[in-house]
Amino acid sequence: MVLEESRMSDLNQILNRLRAMIDSNDNQYQSRRFEAFGIEALRVEYDQLTGIWTIHEHREVRQFQFDNIDLVAIEIYDVLHDFKLIF
Repeated sequence: MVLEESRMSDLNQILNRLRAMIDSNDNQYQSRRFEAFGIEALRVEYDQLTGIWTIHEHREVRQFQFDNIDLVAIEIYDVLHDFKLIF
């Protein structure tokens, strides 16, 4: 049960950061870095005009695009989880 609460807490933190990108009004394009152990694992960009999220995963050198914040949060969680397992 503690593990499940930890996962939900991690997902909530990710969602809070993503929502802040939506709410920001200083630039059409928002970008955030997500790190594990002080190492950038991925970068997320959000285009406020189109509502498209782009995830740039560094370890696998690939990128994904989504139009759903929940799918973005799950992908970020999975990438960070896998990244932590490697180190």
